Amino acid sequence: AIDPTLRPYTILPQLAVSAYLPDRPFGLTFGLDFEIANFTHNFDRAPYNLTTGWRLDAAPEIRMPLRGRGIYIEPAASFRYTGYNLSEPIDGDDSPSRSAPVFSVDSGLIFERLWGSKQQRLQTLEPRLMYVYVPYREQDHLPTFDTGIADLNLVQLFRTNRYVGADRLADANQVSVGITSRLLDAETGTEWLSATIGQAYYFETPRVSLPGEEIDETGSSDIIAELDLRAYGAWNIGMGVQWDPSLTRSEKGDVHVQYRPAEDRVANVGYRFRRGNIEQVEGSIAWPVGDKWSAYGRMVYSLE
Repeated sequence: AIDPTLRPYTILPQLAVSAYLPDRPFGLTFGLDFEIANFTHNFDRAPYNLTTGWRLDAAPEIRMPLRGRGIYIEPAASFRYTGYNLSEPIDGDDSPSRSAPVFSVDSGLIFERLWGSKQQRLQTLEPRLMYVYVPYREQDHLPTFDTGIADLNLVQLFRTNRYVGADRLADANQVSVGITSRLLDAETGTEWLSATIGQAYYFETPRVSLPGEEIDETGSSDIIAELDLRAYGAWNIGMGVQWDPSLTRSEKGDVHVQYRPAEDRVANVGYRFRRGNIEQVEGSIAWPVGDKWSAYGRMVYSLE
């Protein structure tokens, strides 16, 4: 049985607004993410007494995309405010809040070359570098309604917050570095192969944490690598690994094979593991069985 205190909160009501305004004066881009929500729980009474209440989260942002042939630089600045109205005080405060600025500079280059006996293939080399600075704010007095640590992947590597959810804003003084190489059909643009590797380096050890979270003090993140290959015709192969250089071992990995002969039919098989957590194989299929009917199926089997 799931520990009652680990069961998710109910969010009702919830209002979320996201705005994006490109091409403003001087080439600026404005954005806003806003949410107000009420978090309730079935175990907010004795003996559990889980904290419930309202949360308001707002993050206005301004960006300046600077783009040229084969190069881009995008500085950005935002300000994030999160405030609460709680059913029970935490450390004597039933209206805690947190606010902090977020600064980042994302940049990249794109190199291309034709090769092959008839110059029929196009190869790219795409280095990327992103710097993020977020000052430290003490947040142990804030509840954790819906916030967790995101899986480390290539998308997360270039985000400004290592958490998913608004209850924690990670402090950061770091640079993320990655490089991607693609192989494409020079005439049609069809991508045959894509390979990426990346890692983050910390100028200061992060201090913000969730309850029970261990802070990484190694000075750098795990290495993330991904490979996608269009093997032949309708066949595709993808694989990824998260490698811990300090322990010289993989922490996470997956391999999947897909057969997709048409837009309305697909079959997949795959394997994934998370060290100390799961090791699984799975298969899935979606296939038409008539003019108006399709069949869907999925199986996941734990090797543990």
